[in-house]
Amino acid sequence: MPASLRELRQRRKSVMATKKITRAMELIAASRVVRAQQAAQAGEPYITELIRAVSTVAAQSHADHPLTTQPAKVRRVAMLVIASDRGMNGAYTSNVNKVAARLRARLEEEGVEVVRYMVGRKPISYVRFRGLPIRRSWDGFSDSPTYAHAVEIADALIEDLLTPYEEGEWTRSTASTPGCSR
Repeated sequence: MPASLRELRQRRKSVMATKKITRAMELIAASRVVRAQQAAQAGEPYITELIRAVSTVAAQSHADHPLTTQPAKVRRVAMLVIASDRGMNGAYTSNVNKVAARLRARLEEEGVEVVRYMVGRKPISYVRFRGLPIRRSWDGFSDSPTYAHAVEIADALIEDLLTPYEEGEWTRSTASTPGCSR
């Protein structure tokens, strides 16, 4: 408890300054979210066409290839979890972690082994804190990801996909992003 009126006024000034700083940070974060949403929406037509092209190739292909055929029995899956490197993003990271945990629990109930691939410091620390294994992880670029980062992640996943099951191959891949219907 403040001992004098002067200390009380200083405390009030300090709280008001903190309030202004917090408000400015909220505004900056909100503008970044809007920019990220606009970038995601701008890429939606490309994603749709890419999914359509891959689906057509998979449906029309008669080649026996792991990328175009459904396995007889799903024994191991790859779960790619993508979230941020830093906080200050509301419930986004915690929602990603919750969705990934529910998916993992459901798959393990079905008797399927889950192999984790993590992108972002927050989901990596979440999984490590719980003592769960991670096959591969990437971090440090969520603020400004590049095509090279995506290629690096995709190459690692495809390399593992093409490995025979006895040597560690997974039979299905799963991406964990709240609201993602793909």
